[in-house]
Amino acid sequence: MARVLVTGSAGAIGRPVCAELRAGGHVVRALDLAPTPSVDEALIGDVADRSAVEQAVLGMDTVVHLAAIPNDAPLEVLLGPNVLGVHHLLGAARTAGVKRVVLASTIQTVGQLSRERRVTTDDRAPGNHYALTKIWNEEMGALAARLHGIDVVVARIAWMVRGPDEAKRMNELRTFDLYLSPRDAGRFFRIAVEAAPSGFSVMYVAGPECAARFDLEPARRFGFVAQDRFPEGLDFPAERTKAP
Repeated sequence: MARVLVTGSAGAIGRPVCAELRAGGHVVRALDLAPTPSVDEALIGDVADRSAVEQAVLGMDTVVHLAAIPNDAPLEVLLGPNVLGVHHLLGAARTAGVKRVVLASTIQTVGQLSRERRVTTDDRAPGNHYALTKIWNEEMGALAARLHGIDVVVARIAWMVRGPDEAKRMNELRTFDLYLSPRDAGRFFRIAVEAAPSGFSVMYVAGPECAARFDLEPARRFGFVAQDRFPEGLDFPAERTKAP
């Protein structure tokens, strides 16, 4: 059993992650701008606020960092939650003696490359400011692992469909090879909390239909194999429509 802080806990990824961690017997402290239901301790706070992050990290074994603005926006809007938030969190983790930090990144870090060839974790081609902030997150995680010995796991997360409108959009675009279900997301982050120390690692967290676009072997070595194909694993009704 680990004491786990989940930031961004009330969000679309945070909710299934918290549920899966608690199902595994872990104690979950939540930090979000909105209240988080069904956790052991729920804190309201902004990751751009250093003191709020420092208080939230105290006493934790592991941090799962999901909090961010999840879409592209002007850089000045993204800097607080998406960059300073990670900086504050890694500094607080070092001071508090946290053993592992799991950072949420995105497949957007490789932009359109995965349309041209199968990409690896060495590839980077951000196409917007949001993806650029995630590259910075990855580099900050690597720095913390290298200089301070924190175990850092970076998850480049695929398209986690958040509602009926996004499900409709995925059907329209036929991009089932970008899909990750909330259920599989929860499973991955539980594995990331429970796995043996690995220093610094980056991996794509994506569904089984994504293997032609992304190198999923690092995640497999870590112990994660996604189970769900669209629309499996969603918590709302959705159908996979046939191509016209």
